Amino acid sequence: MPRDMPPSSELDKVLKRARELVTPSDAEREELKEALKLAVKRVKDVIEEMGLDAEVVPVGSAVRDTWLPGNYELDIFVLFPKEAGDKRVLGEIIEKIAWKAFGKFEQNYAEHPYMIVKFGKFEIDLVPAYRIRKGEKVISAVDRTPLHNAYVSSKLREPQEVRLLKAFLKSIGAYGAEEKVGGFSGYLCEVLVIYYGSFLGVLRDAVDWVPPVYIDPEGHLTEEYALSMFDDPLIVIDPVDPRRNVAAALTPTQFHRFKAAARAFLTNPSIEFFERGLRPRKRNVRPSIIENELKRRGTHLIIVELDGLDDLSRELLWSQAKKLARVLKEELTKQEFQPVWVAGWTDEGSTIVVTAELPSLVLPPLEKKVGPPVGVSEETNFLSKYMEEEGRLGGPFIEGNRWYVYRKRRYEEASLLVSDILRSNRMPTVLRGRASVRVLSEREVASLSQWALNEIWEELIKEEFFIKYLVRVRGSEQ
Repeated sequence: MPRDMPPSSELDKVLKRARELVTPSDAEREELKEALKLAVKRVKDVIEEMGLDAEVVPVGSAVRDTWLPGNYELDIFVLFPKEAGDKRVLGEIIEKIAWKAFGKFEQNYAEHPYMIVKFGKFEIDLVPAYRIRKGEKVISAVDRTPLHNAYVSSKLREPQEVRLLKAFLKSIGAYGAEEKVGGFSGYLCEVLVIYYGSFLGVLRDAVDWVPPVYIDPEGHLTEEYALSMFDDPLIVIDPVDPRRNVAAALTPTQFHRFKAAARAFLTNPSIEFFERGLRPRKRNVRPSIIENELKRRGTHLIIVELDGLDDLSRELLWSQAKKLARVLKEELTKQEFQPVWVAGWTDEGSTIVVTAELPSLVLPPLEKKVGPPVGVSEETNFLSKYMEEEGRLGGPFIEGNRWYVYRKRRYEEASLLVSDILRSNRMPTVLRGRASVRVLSEREVASLSQWALNEIWEELIKEEFFIKYLVRVRGSEQ
Protein backbone atom coordinates (compact mmCIF):
# COMPACT_ATOMS: atom_id res chain seq x y z
CA MET A 1 0.00 0.00 0.00
CA PRO A 2 1.21 3.59 -0.59
CA ARG A 3 3.19 4.76 2.40
CA ASP A 4 1.84 8.30 2.15
CA MET A 5 -1.85 7.58 2.64
CA PRO A 6 -4.28 10.52 2.74
CA PRO A 7 -6.22 11.40 5.89
CA SER A 8 -9.27 9.13 6.17
CA SER A 9 -11.59 12.16 6.17
CA GLU A 10 -10.29 13.19 2.74
CA LEU A 11 -10.76 9.69 1.33
CA ASP A 12 -14.20 9.36 2.92
CA LYS A 13 -15.27 12.67 1.41
CA VAL A 14 -14.29 11.58 -2.11
CA LEU A 15 -15.95 8.18 -1.72
CA LYS A 16 -19.16 9.77 -0.44
CA ARG A 17 -19.35 11.91 -3.59
CA ALA A 18 -18.41 8.92 -5.74
CA ARG A 19 -21.18 6.77 -4.28
CA GLU A 20 -23.72 9.45 -5.13
CA LEU A 21 -22.29 9.68 -8.64
CA VAL A 22 -22.41 5.94 -9.39
CA THR A 23 -25.93 5.38 -8.02
CA PRO A 24 -28.72 5.22 -10.62
CA SER A 25 -31.66 7.51 -9.91
CA ASP A 26 -35.06 6.12 -8.95
CA ALA A 27 -36.35 7.11 -12.38
CA GLU A 28 -33.51 5.24 -14.12
CA ARG A 29 -34.10 2.17 -11.98
CA GLU A 30 -37.80 2.14 -12.80
CA GLU A 31 -37.14 2.65 -16.51
CA LEU A 32 -34.65 -0.22 -16.64
CA LYS A 33 -36.86 -2.51 -14.57
CA GLU A 34 -39.85 -1.90 -16.84
CA ALA A 35 -37.83 -2.34 -20.05
CA LEU A 36 -36.36 -5.64 -18.83
CA LYS A 37 -39.78 -6.91 -17.74
CA LEU A 38 -41.37 -6.11 -21.11
CA ALA A 39 -38.44 -7.50 -23.11
CA VAL A 40 -38.48 -10.79 -21.18
CA LYS A 41 -42.25 -11.07 -21.74
CA ARG A 42 -41.80 -10.59 -25.49
CA VAL A 43 -39.21 -13.36 -25.65
CA LYS A 44 -41.33 -15.70 -23.52
CA ASP A 45 -44.38 -15.08 -25.69
CA VAL A 46 -42.43 -15.91 -28.87
CA ILE A 47 -40.99 -19.08 -27.34
CA GLU A 48 -44.48 -20.20 -26.35
CA GLU A 49 -45.78 -19.36 -29.82
CA MET A 50 -42.95 -21.41 -31.41
CA GLY A 51 -43.59 -24.32 -29.05
CA LEU A 52 -39.99 -24.42 -27.83
CA ASP A 53 -38.66 -26.12 -24.73
CA ALA A 54 -36.64 -23.17 -23.45
CA GLU A 55 -36.24 -21.01 -20.37
CA VAL A 56 -35.84 -17.21 -20.47
CA VAL A 57 -33.37 -15.87 -17.91
CA PRO A 58 -32.38 -12.20 -17.54
CA VAL A 59 -28.76 -11.96 -16.38
CA GLY A 60 -25.97 -9.44 -15.98
CA SER A 61 -25.53 -6.23 -14.03
CA ALA A 62 -29.16 -5.14 -14.47
CA VAL A 63 -30.32 -8.20 -12.52
CA ARG A 64 -27.47 -8.14 -10.01
CA ASP A 65 -27.94 -4.42 -9.31
CA THR A 66 -24.33 -3.55 -10.18
CA TRP A 67 -25.10 -1.38 -13.23
CA LEU A 68 -23.97 2.20 -13.62
CA PRO A 69 -26.08 5.28 -14.42
CA GLY A 70 -26.41 5.81 -18.15
CA ASN A 71 -26.21 2.08 -18.82
CA TYR A 72 -28.73 1.00 -21.42
CA GLU A 73 -27.54 -2.56 -21.98
CA LEU A 74 -29.53 -5.63 -20.99
CA ASP A 75 -28.72 -9.33 -21.22
CA ILE A 76 -31.36 -11.98 -21.77
CA PHE A 77 -30.40 -15.64 -22.06
CA VAL A 78 -32.55 -18.33 -23.60
CA LEU A 79 -31.61 -21.70 -22.11
CA PHE A 80 -32.17 -24.85 -24.15
CA PRO A 81 -31.84 -28.53 -23.21
CA LYS A 82 -28.68 -30.18 -24.51
CA GLU A 83 -30.78 -32.22 -26.92
CA ALA A 84 -31.98 -29.06 -28.73
CA GLY A 85 -29.11 -29.22 -31.21
CA ASP A 86 -25.58 -27.96 -31.71
CA LYS A 87 -24.42 -24.34 -31.47
CA ARG A 88 -25.32 -23.68 -35.10
CA VAL A 89 -28.89 -24.84 -34.49
CA LEU A 90 -29.15 -22.63 -31.38
CA GLY A 91 -27.91 -19.69 -33.44
CA GLU A 92 -30.63 -20.25 -36.03
CA ILE A 93 -33.32 -20.53 -33.36
CA ILE A 94 -32.26 -17.37 -31.52
CA GLU A 95 -32.26 -15.48 -34.82
CA LYS A 96 -35.92 -16.40 -35.36
CA ILE A 97 -36.78 -15.45 -31.78
CA ALA A 98 -35.06 -12.07 -32.15
CA TRP A 99 -36.90 -11.30 -35.38
CA LYS A 100 -40.32 -12.27 -34.03
CA ALA A 101 -39.85 -10.49 -30.68
CA PHE A 102 -38.04 -7.31 -31.71
CA GLY A 103 -37.85 -7.07 -35.49
CA LYS A 104 -34.52 -5.74 -36.73
CA PHE A 105 -31.41 -7.21 -35.11
CA GLU A 106 -27.63 -7.32 -35.43
CA GLN A 107 -25.85 -10.65 -35.35
CA ASN A 108 -22.72 -10.97 -33.22
CA TYR A 109 -20.51 -13.91 -32.40
CA ALA A 110 -18.93 -15.46 -29.33
CA GLU A 111 -18.58 -19.25 -29.61
CA HIS A 112 -21.86 -19.17 -31.51
CA PRO A 113 -24.13 -16.43 -32.87
CA TYR A 114 -26.11 -14.21 -30.54
CA MET A 115 -28.36 -11.29 -31.39
CA ILE A 116 -28.19 -7.62 -30.47
CA VAL A 117 -31.58 -5.92 -30.61
CA LYS A 118 -32.82 -2.41 -29.94
CA PHE A 119 -35.68 -1.94 -27.50
CA GLY A 120 -36.42 1.75 -27.07
CA LYS A 121 -33.22 3.33 -25.75
CA PHE A 122 -31.98 -0.07 -24.55
CA GLU A 123 -29.69 -2.47 -26.37
CA ILE A 124 -30.29 -6.13 -25.55
CA ASP A 125 -27.94 -9.06 -26.03
CA LEU A 126 -30.17 -12.04 -26.74
CA VAL A 127 -28.00 -15.10 -26.13
CA PRO A 128 -28.73 -18.82 -26.61
CA ALA A 129 -27.12 -21.22 -24.14
CA TYR A 130 -27.47 -24.73 -22.81
CA ARG A 131 -29.21 -25.40 -19.52
CA ILE A 132 -26.64 -26.82 -17.10
CA ARG A 133 -26.33 -27.34 -13.36
CA LYS A 134 -23.41 -26.34 -11.17
CA GLY A 135 -20.55 -28.80 -11.61
CA GLU A 136 -21.71 -29.99 -15.04
CA LYS A 137 -19.31 -29.53 -17.93
CA VAL A 138 -20.21 -26.52 -20.06
CA ILE A 139 -20.84 -27.00 -23.76
CA SER A 140 -20.28 -23.35 -24.67
CA ALA A 141 -18.61 -20.58 -22.65
CA VAL A 142 -21.86 -18.66 -22.14
CA ASP A 143 -23.50 -21.62 -20.38
CA ARG A 144 -21.83 -20.47 -17.16
CA THR A 145 -23.51 -17.06 -17.13
CA PRO A 146 -26.75 -18.07 -15.34
CA LEU A 147 -24.56 -19.80 -12.74
CA HIS A 148 -22.56 -16.57 -12.38
CA ASN A 149 -25.86 -14.81 -11.76
CA ALA A 150 -26.76 -17.19 -8.96
CA TYR A 151 -23.30 -17.00 -7.38
CA VAL A 152 -23.12 -13.20 -7.30
CA SER A 153 -26.70 -12.88 -6.07
CA SER A 154 -25.96 -15.21 -3.14
CA LYS A 155 -22.57 -13.73 -2.19
CA LEU A 156 -22.56 -10.00 -2.96
CA ARG A 157 -23.55 -7.86 0.02
CA GLU A 158 -22.64 -4.39 -1.26
CA PRO A 159 -23.48 -3.83 -4.96
CA GLN A 160 -22.45 -0.20 -4.53
CA GLU A 161 -18.84 -1.30 -4.05
CA VAL A 162 -18.94 -2.98 -7.47
CA ARG A 163 -20.28 0.23 -9.00
CA LEU A 164 -17.34 2.14 -7.55
CA LEU A 165 -14.88 -0.35 -9.04
CA LYS A 166 -16.58 -0.31 -12.44
CA ALA A 167 -16.64 3.50 -12.58
CA PHE A 168 -12.98 3.61 -11.52
CA LEU A 169 -12.03 1.16 -14.28
CA LYS A 170 -14.11 3.00 -16.89
CA SER A 171 -12.30 6.20 -15.95
CA ILE A 172 -8.89 4.68 -16.66
CA GLY A 173 -10.11 2.87 -19.80
CA ALA A 174 -9.74 -0.63 -18.34
CA TYR A 175 -13.37 -1.74 -18.02
CA GLY A 176 -14.49 -4.45 -20.41
CA ALA A 177 -13.14 -7.88 -21.36
CA GLU A 178 -13.76 -7.39 -25.08
CA GLU A 179 -10.76 -7.30 -27.40
CA LYS A 180 -10.83 -3.54 -27.90
CA VAL A 181 -10.19 -3.03 -24.15
CA GLY A 182 -8.51 -6.15 -22.76
CA GLY A 183 -9.60 -5.13 -19.28
CA PHE A 184 -11.79 -6.22 -16.37
CA SER A 185 -15.18 -7.77 -17.10
CA GLY A 186 -18.22 -6.89 -15.02
CA TYR A 187 -18.22 -10.39 -13.52
CA LEU A 188 -14.53 -10.06 -12.59
CA CYS A 189 -15.34 -6.80 -10.78
CA GLU A 190 -18.09 -8.56 -8.84
CA VAL A 191 -15.89 -11.52 -7.89
CA LEU A 192 -13.07 -9.22 -6.74
CA VAL A 193 -15.42 -7.20 -4.52
CA ILE A 194 -16.89 -10.41 -3.07
CA TYR A 195 -13.37 -11.68 -2.36
CA TYR A 196 -11.91 -8.47 -0.90
CA GLY A 197 -15.12 -7.17 0.68
CA SER A 198 -15.05 -3.65 -0.76
CA PHE A 199 -13.80 -1.34 -3.49
CA LEU A 200 -11.02 -0.08 -1.23
CA GLY A 201 -10.11 -3.64 -0.33
CA VAL A 202 -9.49 -4.40 -4.01
CA LEU A 203 -7.37 -1.28 -4.52
CA ARG A 204 -5.34 -1.67 -1.34
CA ASP A 205 -4.31 -5.17 -2.34
CA ALA A 206 -3.81 -4.31 -6.02
CA VAL A 207 -1.01 -1.81 -5.34
CA ASP A 208 1.14 -4.72 -4.14
CA TRP A 209 0.21 -7.18 -6.89
CA VAL A 210 3.17 -8.90 -8.54
CA PRO A 211 2.22 -11.22 -11.40
CA PRO A 212 1.17 -13.92 -11.42
CA VAL A 213 -1.45 -12.96 -8.82
CA TYR A 214 -3.53 -15.94 -7.71
CA ILE A 215 -7.06 -15.60 -6.30
CA ASP A 216 -9.36 -18.58 -5.71
CA PRO A 217 -12.49 -17.33 -3.90
CA GLU A 218 -13.92 -20.80 -3.30
CA GLY A 219 -10.62 -22.65 -2.79
CA HIS A 220 -11.12 -24.98 -5.76
CA LEU A 221 -7.46 -25.47 -6.71
CA THR A 222 -4.00 -25.43 -5.20
CA GLU A 223 -1.92 -22.43 -6.23
CA GLU A 224 0.74 -24.68 -7.77
CA TYR A 225 -1.82 -26.43 -9.97
CA ALA A 226 -3.50 -23.16 -10.99
CA LEU A 227 -0.17 -21.61 -12.00
CA SER A 228 0.55 -24.65 -14.16
CA MET A 229 -2.84 -24.25 -15.88
CA PHE A 230 -2.86 -20.50 -16.53
CA ASP A 231 -0.24 -18.10 -17.84
CA ASP A 232 -1.85 -14.74 -17.07
CA PRO A 233 -0.84 -11.77 -14.88
CA LEU A 234 -4.04 -12.12 -12.82
CA ILE A 235 -5.53 -15.55 -12.17
CA VAL A 236 -9.00 -15.54 -10.61
CA ILE A 237 -10.48 -19.02 -10.49
CA ASP A 238 -14.13 -18.95 -11.53
CA PRO A 239 -16.22 -19.86 -8.46
CA VAL A 240 -18.60 -21.86 -10.66
CA ASP A 241 -16.02 -23.45 -12.99
CA PRO A 242 -12.49 -24.06 -11.69
CA ARG A 243 -11.24 -24.76 -15.22
CA ARG A 244 -11.64 -21.10 -16.11
CA ASN A 245 -9.67 -17.95 -15.26
CA VAL A 246 -12.17 -15.09 -14.92
CA ALA A 247 -9.33 -12.62 -15.65
CA ALA A 248 -8.07 -14.38 -18.80
CA ALA A 249 -8.89 -11.37 -21.02
CA LEU A 250 -6.87 -8.93 -18.89
CA THR A 251 -3.72 -7.83 -20.73
CA PRO A 252 -0.41 -7.16 -18.95
CA THR A 253 -0.72 -3.48 -19.89
CA GLN A 254 -4.17 -3.12 -18.32
CA PHE A 255 -3.04 -5.09 -15.25
CA HIS A 256 -0.21 -2.63 -14.61
CA ARG A 257 -2.30 0.43 -15.49
CA PHE A 258 -4.84 -0.61 -12.86
CA LYS A 259 -2.09 -1.18 -10.31
CA ALA A 260 -0.62 2.29 -10.95
CA ALA A 261 -4.04 3.98 -10.93
CA ALA A 262 -4.93 2.28 -7.63
CA ARG A 263 -1.76 3.67 -6.06
CA ALA A 264 -2.49 7.12 -7.49
CA PHE A 265 -6.01 7.16 -6.04
CA LEU A 266 -4.98 5.88 -2.62
CA THR A 267 -2.19 8.48 -2.48
CA ASN A 268 -4.30 11.40 -3.71
CA PRO A 269 -8.04 10.61 -3.80
CA SER A 270 -10.04 12.57 -6.37
CA ILE A 271 -13.55 12.40 -7.78
CA GLU A 272 -11.95 12.49 -11.24
CA PHE A 273 -11.27 8.75 -10.86
CA PHE A 274 -15.05 8.22 -11.15
CA GLU A 275 -16.31 11.20 -13.16
CA ARG A 276 -14.23 10.46 -16.25
CA GLY A 277 -15.91 7.09 -16.73
CA LEU A 278 -19.46 8.33 -16.25
CA ARG A 279 -19.02 11.66 -18.02
CA PRO A 280 -16.63 10.94 -20.88
CA ARG A 281 -14.96 13.94 -22.44
CA LYS A 282 -15.56 14.26 -26.15
CA ARG A 283 -12.68 15.49 -28.24
CA ASN A 284 -12.91 16.39 -31.92
CA VAL A 285 -9.35 16.51 -33.19
CA ARG A 286 -8.59 18.55 -36.28
CA PRO A 287 -6.23 17.09 -38.92
CA SER A 288 -3.90 20.08 -38.49
CA ILE A 289 -3.34 19.16 -34.83
CA ILE A 290 -2.12 15.70 -35.84
CA GLU A 291 0.05 17.12 -38.63
CA ASN A 292 1.66 19.65 -36.28
CA GLU A 293 2.35 17.00 -33.64
CA LEU A 294 4.06 14.78 -36.20
CA LYS A 295 6.26 17.69 -37.31
CA ARG A 296 7.19 18.31 -33.69
CA ARG A 297 8.12 14.64 -33.26
CA GLY A 298 9.78 14.27 -36.65
CA THR A 299 7.80 11.11 -37.39
CA HIS A 300 5.31 9.91 -40.00
CA LEU A 301 2.11 7.90 -40.25
CA ILE A 302 1.11 5.16 -42.59
CA ILE A 303 -2.61 4.44 -42.47
CA VAL A 304 -4.68 1.55 -43.81
CA GLU A 305 -8.42 2.15 -44.14
CA LEU A 306 -10.72 -0.76 -44.94
CA ASP A 307 -14.32 0.12 -45.72
CA GLY A 308 -17.44 -1.81 -46.73
CA LEU A 309 -17.28 -4.33 -43.87
CA ASP A 310 -20.86 -3.84 -42.72
CA ASP A 311 -21.50 -7.60 -42.88
CA LEU A 312 -19.06 -8.21 -40.00
CA SER A 313 -20.10 -8.12 -36.34
CA ARG A 314 -18.62 -5.62 -33.87
CA GLU A 315 -16.47 -8.20 -32.12
CA LEU A 316 -15.23 -9.53 -35.46
CA LEU A 317 -14.40 -6.01 -36.64
CA TRP A 318 -12.36 -5.42 -33.48
CA SER A 319 -10.59 -8.77 -33.63
CA GLN A 320 -9.66 -8.21 -37.29
CA ALA A 321 -8.47 -4.64 -36.61
CA LYS A 322 -6.20 -5.91 -33.82
CA LYS A 323 -5.01 -8.87 -35.90
CA LEU A 324 -4.08 -6.71 -38.89
CA ALA A 325 -2.26 -4.30 -36.56
CA ARG A 326 -0.19 -7.20 -35.18
CA VAL A 327 0.68 -8.37 -38.70
CA LEU A 328 1.74 -4.88 -39.81
CA LYS A 329 3.83 -4.35 -36.67
CA GLU A 330 5.60 -7.66 -37.19
CA GLU A 331 6.36 -7.02 -40.86
CA LEU A 332 7.35 -3.36 -40.43
CA THR A 333 9.73 -4.40 -37.65
CA LYS A 334 11.13 -7.28 -39.71
CA GLN A 335 11.85 -4.89 -42.59
CA GLU A 336 13.56 -2.41 -40.21
CA PHE A 337 11.00 0.42 -40.34
CA GLN A 338 11.11 0.51 -36.50
CA PRO A 339 7.45 1.34 -35.77
CA VAL A 340 6.93 3.49 -32.68
CA TRP A 341 3.47 1.94 -32.38
CA VAL A 342 0.88 0.18 -34.53
CA ALA A 343 -2.79 0.20 -33.55
CA GLY A 344 -6.10 -0.83 -35.09
CA TRP A 345 -9.64 0.42 -34.43
CA THR A 346 -13.13 0.22 -35.88
CA ASP A 347 -16.23 2.38 -35.96
CA GLU A 348 -18.13 -0.85 -35.11
CA GLY A 349 -20.13 -0.36 -38.28
CA SER A 350 -18.29 -0.97 -41.53
CA THR A 351 -14.77 0.48 -41.28
CA ILE A 352 -11.40 -0.55 -39.87
CA VAL A 353 -8.43 1.81 -39.60
CA VAL A 354 -4.93 0.56 -38.77
CA THR A 355 -2.18 3.12 -38.25
CA ALA A 356 1.58 2.96 -37.67
CA GLU A 357 3.87 5.76 -36.52
CA LEU A 358 7.28 5.43 -38.17
CA PRO A 359 10.55 7.38 -37.87
CA SER A 360 10.66 7.40 -41.67
CA LEU A 361 8.47 6.22 -44.53
CA VAL A 362 11.55 5.59 -46.70
CA LEU A 363 14.71 3.64 -45.86
CA PRO A 364 18.06 3.69 -47.72
CA PRO A 365 18.57 0.96 -50.34
CA LEU A 366 21.40 -0.57 -48.28
CA GLU A 367 20.55 -3.29 -45.75
CA LYS A 368 23.11 -4.92 -43.45
CA LYS A 369 21.97 -8.53 -43.26
CA VAL A 370 22.98 -10.53 -40.18
CA GLY A 371 24.23 -14.05 -40.89
CA PRO A 372 25.11 -17.10 -38.78
CA PRO A 373 28.05 -17.40 -36.38
CA VAL A 374 31.35 -18.36 -38.02
CA GLY A 375 31.85 -22.11 -38.33
CA VAL A 376 28.28 -23.34 -37.76
CA SER A 377 26.46 -25.63 -40.19
CA GLU A 378 24.33 -22.80 -41.63
CA GLU A 379 27.48 -20.93 -42.75
CA THR A 380 27.78 -22.66 -46.15
CA ASN A 381 24.16 -22.00 -47.15
CA PHE A 382 24.45 -18.32 -46.13
CA LEU A 383 27.67 -17.77 -48.09
CA SER A 384 26.38 -19.65 -51.16
CA LYS A 385 23.11 -17.71 -51.18
CA TYR A 386 24.56 -14.23 -50.86
CA MET A 387 27.65 -14.70 -53.05
CA GLU A 388 25.22 -15.33 -55.92
CA GLU A 389 22.53 -12.81 -54.99
CA GLU A 390 21.94 -10.12 -57.57
CA GLY A 391 21.19 -7.50 -54.92
CA ARG A 392 24.48 -7.99 -53.04
CA LEU A 393 26.22 -4.66 -52.37
CA GLY A 394 29.17 -5.90 -50.30
CA GLY A 395 30.52 -8.91 -48.43
CA PRO A 396 29.89 -11.46 -47.07
CA PHE A 397 32.29 -10.46 -44.30
CA ILE A 398 33.03 -11.33 -40.69
CA GLU A 399 32.34 -8.90 -37.86
CA GLY A 400 32.99 -10.25 -34.39
CA ASN A 401 31.88 -13.88 -34.49
CA ARG A 402 29.23 -13.54 -37.23
CA TRP A 403 28.90 -13.31 -40.98
CA TYR A 404 27.25 -10.25 -42.49
CA VAL A 405 26.43 -9.09 -45.99
CA TYR A 406 25.45 -5.75 -47.52
CA ARG A 407 22.46 -6.22 -49.79
CA LYS A 408 19.83 -4.17 -51.56
CA ARG A 409 16.80 -3.76 -49.33
CA ARG A 410 13.63 -5.50 -50.51
CA TYR A 411 11.35 -2.67 -49.36
CA GLU A 412 12.59 0.91 -49.32
CA GLU A 413 9.11 2.42 -48.96
CA ALA A 414 6.75 1.51 -46.14
CA SER A 415 3.73 2.02 -48.38
CA LEU A 416 4.96 -0.66 -50.81
CA LEU A 417 5.50 -3.12 -47.97
CA VAL A 418 2.03 -2.46 -46.55
CA SER A 419 0.39 -2.74 -49.98
CA ASP A 420 2.08 -6.11 -50.55
CA ILE A 421 0.94 -7.36 -47.13
CA LEU A 422 -2.65 -6.43 -47.95
CA ARG A 423 -2.43 -8.53 -51.13
CA SER A 424 -0.66 -11.48 -49.51
CA ASN A 425 -1.74 -14.41 -47.37
CA ARG A 426 -0.66 -12.39 -44.33
CA MET A 427 -3.82 -10.34 -44.74
CA PRO A 428 -6.35 -11.73 -42.24
CA THR A 429 -8.52 -14.24 -44.10
CA VAL A 430 -11.80 -12.62 -43.05
CA LEU A 431 -10.78 -9.31 -44.64
CA ARG A 432 -9.48 -10.61 -47.97
CA GLY A 433 -11.50 -9.40 -50.94
CA ARG A 434 -14.14 -7.99 -48.63
CA ALA A 435 -13.25 -4.33 -48.31
CA SER A 436 -12.27 -1.30 -50.32
CA VAL A 437 -8.74 -0.46 -49.15
CA ARG A 438 -6.81 2.80 -48.99
CA VAL A 439 -3.16 3.19 -47.92
CA LEU A 440 -2.54 6.76 -46.77
CA SER A 441 0.20 8.91 -45.24
CA GLU A 442 -0.16 11.72 -42.70
CA ARG A 443 -0.61 14.18 -45.57
CA GLU A 444 -4.01 12.59 -46.18
CA VAL A 445 -5.36 12.43 -42.62
CA ALA A 446 -7.95 15.07 -43.49
CA SER A 447 -9.77 12.43 -45.55
CA LEU A 448 -10.34 10.25 -42.46
CA SER A 449 -13.53 10.20 -40.40
CA GLN A 450 -13.61 12.09 -37.11
CA TRP A 451 -13.61 8.91 -35.01
CA ALA A 452 -10.38 7.76 -36.67
CA LEU A 453 -8.71 11.15 -36.12
CA ASN A 454 -9.65 10.96 -32.43
CA GLU A 455 -8.18 7.45 -32.09
CA ILE A 456 -4.94 8.42 -33.82
CA TRP A 457 -4.56 11.46 -31.55
CA GLU A 458 -5.15 9.40 -28.40
CA GLU A 459 -2.46 6.97 -29.51
CA LEU A 460 -0.04 9.78 -30.33
CA ILE A 461 -0.26 11.56 -27.00
CA LYS A 462 -0.75 8.49 -24.75
CA GLU A 463 -2.03 10.55 -21.82
CA GLU A 464 -2.60 8.84 -18.46
CA PHE A 465 -4.66 11.32 -16.46
CA PHE A 466 -3.80 9.67 -13.14
CA ILE A 467 -0.06 10.40 -13.38
CA LYS A 468 -0.59 13.79 -11.76
CA TYR A 469 -1.99 12.03 -8.69
CA LEU A 470 1.07 9.79 -8.46
CA VAL A 471 3.47 12.74 -8.36
CA ARG A 472 1.31 15.45 -6.75
CA VAL A 473 2.20 16.52 -3.23
CA ARG A 474 -0.86 16.45 -1.00
CA GLY A 475 -2.13 19.88 -0.18
CA SER A 476 -1.42 21.25 -3.66
CA GLU A 477 -4.29 22.19 -5.96
CA GLN A 478 -6.95 19.50 -6.25
